[in-house]
Amino acid sequence: MENKILSDNKYLTVSTVDKDGNPWASPVWYVKDDEGNFYWWSPIASQHSRNIKNNPNVYITIFNSQLPEGDGLGLYIRAVASELKGDDVIAIIELYNSTTEKFKLTTENCSGTAPTRLYRAVPSETWYNDGIEQDGYYTDVRRAI
Repeated sequence: MENKILSDNKYLTVSTVDKDGNPWASPVWYVKDDEGNFYWWSPIASQHSRNIKNNPNVYITIFNSQLPEGDGLGLYIRAVASELKGDDVIAIIELYNSTTEKFKLTTENCSGTAPTRLYRAVPSETWYNDGIEQDGYYTDVRRAI
């Protein structure tokens, strides 16, 4: 089921908090490596990138909002995010570019004076949504993966 959600969706929502504890959620195009880490490309000046610099703890959701009511599947992921640097950038550019048609990355637009960077989120906990009926009431629950 986790693989179905990941294969059916190209965007994740990364949620961060600013210095004052105010929440911020941003949809980003993502890729995932074989170790289960998530990567995206974003402007350094974007709110979520600034928030990650100050507090690397993020919460990620991946879901398909086009499914009929009651059929939706989602992943909920607690992770630590950071800007990629050095040799990590080169390896992930290839992975990222293998999934895109419009925005092809180079080291020049992910480092140096470029206004954008690649980011990585390393998951620590993952859940999927499920539902149970108990005493005649439906309740949405999270199941650990």
